Amino acid sequence: MTQVVYQWVRNLAVYYIILTALMHMMPGSQYSKYIRYFMGILLILIISSPLLNLLHLKEQMNGLFQKKMLEEEFLNPQWGQQQGNAARDYYLQAYEQEVADQIKKSLEKILGEVCEVLEIRVYMEAEEESQEFTIVRIQIWLSGAEHDQIRERVEHELAGAYEISGEKVELFFEEMG
Repeated sequence: MTQVVYQWVRNLAVYYIILTALMHMMPGSQYSKYIRYFMGILLILIISSPLLNLLHLKEQMNGLFQKKMLEEEFLNPQWGQQQGNAARDYYLQAYEQEVADQIKKSLEKILGEVCEVLEIRVYMEAEEESQEFTIVRIQIWLSGAEHDQIRERVEHELAGAYEISGEKVELFFEEMG
């Protein structure tokens, strides 16, 4: 906990050093309002970072941001004209794997001491009209005996971070040893 506080204070100190250096290096005051605006946004992010970490919102925001960035790259109107269907299928599989890796990392943080995440498979479709990916089905293999609390934790995490409803999630439990 103290390391988190020290890191936060260090980030604030670096912020103020950079702000002071930028303000002194500027030849005129005509751009100072823009720099203060940008640095103000950065200060809000630095100050709110402990709260985001405490509420585990940082991982959710990062996951949603990465999902939207990949969708934008994949569903670029010019992309379909330049690439064939084979390339589109290849990128869809790569996107499914990336989403599976992100889900595995977030579930390992939540379920780390209770059970092990053995494998995750994500099945997606690209909708032509809305130009978005939709998750058709997710299969998750976990070690240990089936437990309702684990099922609820997994469904809560997927609903919150990835906007995936419970009926699209299939959990499989494998007894170890």
